[in-house]
Amino acid sequence: MTKLSLVGFILGLGALLVALYLMIVLVPAAEIASADMDRISSEMLVSVRKTPLYENPEYQEAFDAYEKPIDLGTILLIFSIVPFLMCIYPAIKKNLLGILGLVMSLIAFFIAAAYGTHMFS
Repeated sequence: MTKLSLVGFILGLGALLVALYLMIVLVPAAEIASADMDRISSEMLVSVRKTPLYENPEYQEAFDAYEKPIDLGTILLIFSIVPFLMCIYPAIKKNLLGILGLVMSLIAFFIAAAYGTHMFS
């Protein structure tokens, strides 16, 4: 049970760190990319060239940066379930690492659910 709680704790810590990276780094970058996409699309409406918007490499980069939090959030949503399941039994037995792993995986799950499922879109 000690090994199970230790592995669950480490995975929960990893999931929490990835969730914080998602929330602190990727989401603000996606907001900047969204503003860039709006700027590029407004410039393309005024320009003389009538190339499709999706063929513009700058727009493609901004779109990729805009979609990155959703992709990572979806992956993290699935990944954060694993430490939760690993820490349930040790947490019931009142193992401290199991309880901490359970709490960290729950926090990571809710952050991933918020950004991976368009909850705040």
